Amino acid sequence: MKQRLITFAAACLLAVVAASGSASPAIDRDWNFTVYLDKDPVGTHRFTLTETAAMRKLRSEARFTVKLLMIKAYSYEHEADETWQGDCLTTLKARTDDNGERSSVIGNERNGRFELKKGNLAETLPACIMSFAYWNPLMLKQSRLLNPQTGDYTDVSIKARGRESIPVRGKTVAADKYHLDAGKFQIDLWYADGGRWIALDSLLDNGRRLRYRIE
Repeated sequence: MKQRLITFAAACLLAVVAASGSASPAIDRDWNFTVYLDKDPVGTHRFTLTETAAMRKLRSEARFTVKLLMIKAYSYEHEADETWQGDCLTTLKARTDDNGERSSVIGNERNGRFELKKGNLAETLPACIMSFAYWNPLMLKQSRLLNPQTGDYTDVSIKARGRESIPVRGKTVAADKYHLDAGKFQIDLWYADGGRWIALDSLLDNGRRLRYRIE
């Protein structure tokens, strides 16, 4: 039981711009996912993006609860705020409650570098990095991504897997499938025509799947 919860917690890790003085009108987009452990719904994950010609701001909010025999066995809450200029991450503020274990990550772009603070640890990364920004199709071309919960800057390999039909909102949708290999994390992603992210599957060590399906 403990191992299953640890595995589930690891999968939760992956799964990461208010208008400024710009005269351009703000455009809001959102992605509301129901999250399943295999076929059982365990929570939600919502991404809200506000963008202008000058910048983007992303708000991410996840809430998961796993019950065994009607008893809460595991809970997870994660919130992150990201600011982007174009496709470059410029600020990050994230907090997580992983079954009672709390952590935070703060990052800021300064002087051509991205300064990261993970609890009491500090690290400097290159400028113009990307998080696991599944909502942005440009992420699919990256070889390293920042995990907004842990602050780990992770090597990834992302490959196209062709077209595939997937159920979305009670309908079957043709989508482009990609596989993201992040070592211990193996993730499948689906994008509808136009590049809109609609689904995610993460394979767990025990053979179960954490599944995101857009509402």
